[in-house]
Order: sequence, then C-alpha cells, then structure tokens
Amino acid sequence: THSKVGKPGAADSERVPLNAGVFRYHPTKKRFELFSEGTSNPWGVDFDALGQCHIEACVIPHFYHMIQGARYIRQGGSHFNPHTYGEIDTIADHFHYSGSQGPHAANGRSDSAGGGHAHAGLMIYQGDSWPEQYRGKAFMNNIHGQRFNMDILERRGSGFVARHGQDFVNFRDKWSQILHIISDQDGSAYAIDWYDANQCHHGRTDGHDRSNGRIFKIVYNNQPVSRVDLSAATDEELVRLQLHPNDFNARHARRLLQERGPNPKVHQLLLGWLGLNGSKGGRLPKGWLPPDAETQQLRLLWTLHACEGLNPEIGMKLLRSPHEYVRAWAIQLMLEDKKVPDGLLDKMASMARSDRSPVVRLYIAAALQRVPPADRMNTLLALLSHAEDTTDHNLPFMYWYAAEPLVAQGADQGLKLLQQSKIPKVREYIARRMTAAGKSDRLSAF
Repeated sequence: THSKVGKPGAADSERVPLNAGVFRYHPTKKRFELFSEGTSNPWGVDFDALGQCHIEACVIPHFYHMIQGARYIRQGGSHFNPHTYGEIDTIADHFHYSGSQGPHAANGRSDSAGGGHAHAGLMIYQGDSWPEQYRGKAFMNNIHGQRFNMDILERRGSGFVARHGQDFVNFRDKWSQILHIISDQDGSAYAIDWYDANQCHHGRTDGHDRSNGRIFKIVYNNQPVSRVDLSAATDEELVRLQLHPNDFNARHARRLLQERGPNPKVHQLLLGWLGLNGSKGGRLPKGWLPPDAETQQLRLLWTLHACEGLNPEIGMKLLRSPHEYVRAWAIQLMLEDKKVPDGLLDKMASMARSDRSPVVRLYIAAALQRVPPADRMNTLLALLSHAEDTTDHNLPFMYWYAAEPLVAQGADQGLKLLQQSKIPKVREYIARRMTAAGKSDRLSAF
C-alpha cells in the first residue's frame, strides 16, 4: 500500500511517503515519522527491556529487530531510495512453516514447525507473575496454527537472534484468530480473539462472523485480579514506578508523567535516581525486586526525555555511562529533533572509533542519518575502520545508509570513504553508487 501521510488538506510536499515499514507519531507535538522501512504485514510490535523495537511479519520470515533508519527485506515493492543495494534480514533462525516450496504451499501441513506463515500480535513478556523462564520471551499468535508461538531472543553483535521456543498455547480450534496480546498490572496477559472461520484474503463484507469475538486472560497459578488507577498517584510515586518489577506499571506511569507536562520537580527526582544531581532517589517499597541496573537507568532516561527534562548537558554526561544501551540511547535522544548539540559530533566520532560496543556503533550509524551529510565524514571514517563489524547482522548496512548521501554528493567523498573502509560490503556499495553517478573513471585506482 502506497500512502502519503499528512494532515487533511496538506500538500504532497508536507506529507511523509510510506509504502511499508514502521512509523511513529508524537501525540502532543503532532509529528509523524517513518521509523524504519520494509517487512510485510507487521501486525504486532513490542519493545524489550532495553527499549529495542521488535515486530512479527507475515509471508516473509517472521521476526525483525527494528532499528531507526534501517531498511528491511520486503514481500513486495521497493524502497524509496534506489541506491539501498542491501537490506537487513530477519533475526529468526527458523521458520514457522514446513517444507521448501514457500510459505503458502505449507498451509495446513506446518503443525510441527509452528503452524504457518501468518502472525498477528506480539508481546515481549516483562511482567512479574509468570515463571521466570518466560521473562523476555516473544509471544506471537500464529493465525493458521491457532496458537501462540514463542521465540527466544538472544544477544548477538549489535542486535539479536530469535530462536525457536516451544509453542506457548495451542487453542486447537481453527476459528481462533488472536489479533493482539498485552500484559497487565498483575503480570498476566490479555488476548483478543477475532474468532472467525475465514482467516484472510476474504473480500466479501458478509463473509465474516462479527458476532462472537472473545477476550482471554492468561493467568499463572490463579494470580488474583487487581484493580489499578495510576492517575491518582503523585508525581513522586509515578517516578518510583519506573523501578517496578512489572514493566506495565513503568510504562503507564511514564505516560502519565508525560501527559502532565514538563515539571522541574519531576526532573530533579529522575536525576536523583539516575545519580546525576548529587541527591539520592529514595527507597523502594518492601518486596519490590527491581530490574537490573541497566534497565533501571534506561527507564529513568526515557521518562526524563518524555517529560522534556533531558538537555544536552545531561545527555553528554550519560555518554560516559558504563552501560552500553544507556550510552546508545543518549545519542538517539539528543538527536530526536535533528538538532546537533555543541560538541556531540566530535564526541560521536571519538566514540565511533574507540567505543568497544557494537550497540553504540549501531546507534551512532542510525543517528548520522539525522545529521547533515556534510557533517558525517569523520564519524563515518571511524565507523568504517572496524573490520570486526564485517559480519555483523546490521552494521554494514547501517553504515552504508549513513554514507550513501555523502557519496552521492561527490566522487572525492566517495573515494575517501572507499580508501579507508575496512568493510567489503560498504566498499562494494560505494563503488556501485559512484558508477551509478557516472564517476566510474575515478575508480581506476582500485
């Protein structure tokens, strides 16, 4: 589907083109942005404890780690930039359908593999009442298989690999079509079931039964159902909830703090918990088992940003964090508005060369797409000096997406990057781009 997204009456030049991918929308600033391009029917999205966006897909391989500014394989069509050249692939090391004849040929005979090629809904469990073995696992409904598949996310390089876990629930009912799953305040989960004999590709309006949808609550060990109303909580209580063991509470508390607007008192409370203003955050309620230190810091940082309390001075301090994802997120958040704070470009170039974390280099590459091309060279040269990134799942592509506009500006820039890049894929793409621009004669030295 090809769209140009904008306000009613907006001119084409004011709209954002979209033909496949993941977008985001700011509810108060009214900003729409294409976050990443590609995939197919991403009918489920969730974020893990590190704030990483993951989606499931249909027909094409089923699981993706979505990175800001990235481009992914697609079921059809092409990316807006014809010089993309390479796309990031699935992180799944398996299929949920059987055989080698393609996804549709496997319909009805993929029970042992996971049910089939179509999925809807995604939940990365971060509650506190299910057994620990499920924490951080990815649950998605398999439409043809009438079950929840479970993928196991493991860190690899700058990203992840998703391994095949045991199916979580099998409804054994061909009408069952779970569309959405989400965890709740009790650490349990709700699932919405469309419940219809027709699964997909049915064009008749009278061809679906709309009378009998179902909602399930999935509970472990008779977990009691509680009522929750965080709107009555004080600002201090909402800040403390960022350290709650159940991420439901942290997410909703963060949303409420954002809706209440910027508040210097809230900023100071968050900075205290972050250890950045000389004060201590306070004590946690008895019985809380807060998440690990990196997750705590990330939740507090996201809340500080959502409440408009993150300024460049604080962001630059966070670049010295011992936690790689805190350093990475500080870079992304400082460039949210595409305004480059003083000193950040030099710091990014330094970190691109010396930071040992591939995650930090990934975020630097993504952030460069929000920097004017003319200001990218030093940081790109530093990134491209890492020969160890050659086989990384994401980094060669992300380096290229950041480099391509600079190469397009002139042969001199392309040659400089080509001469110093230690990553073969990027060298290949530079040569292709220069050839497409009619500058192949400048490549004779290579």
